[in-house]
Amino acid sequence: MQDFFASRADYHGLPLTGEHCVDTELVSNMVNNMKRGKAADTDDISAGHLLFCHPCLSILLAKLFQLMIFTSYIPLGFRYS
Repeated sequence: MQDFFASRADYHGLPLTGEHCVDTELVSNMVNNMKRGKAADTDDISAGHLLFCHPCLSILLAKLFQLMIFTSYIPLGFRYS
C-alpha cells in the first residue's frame, strides 16, 4: 500500500476547466430543487433549513465548493451523511 501512495504523491487530479465552476446560481438552483420533508442530516440540518435561510448562504457555499475544488481537499466532516 505504501508503494501506491508513493507513486501518486504528486498527483493532483484532472486539470480544472470551465466545467468545474461552482457559482452562486448553481448552488441556489440545487438548493431550490432539493426535496422537502426528508430526514435531517447528522447536524440536524434539513432541506427546509437551506431553502428558507438567508440568501447569502448560497454565496458562502459556492465559495466553499470552489475552494475545495481549487485545493483538492474535502473536509473530513463531509464524509458523514
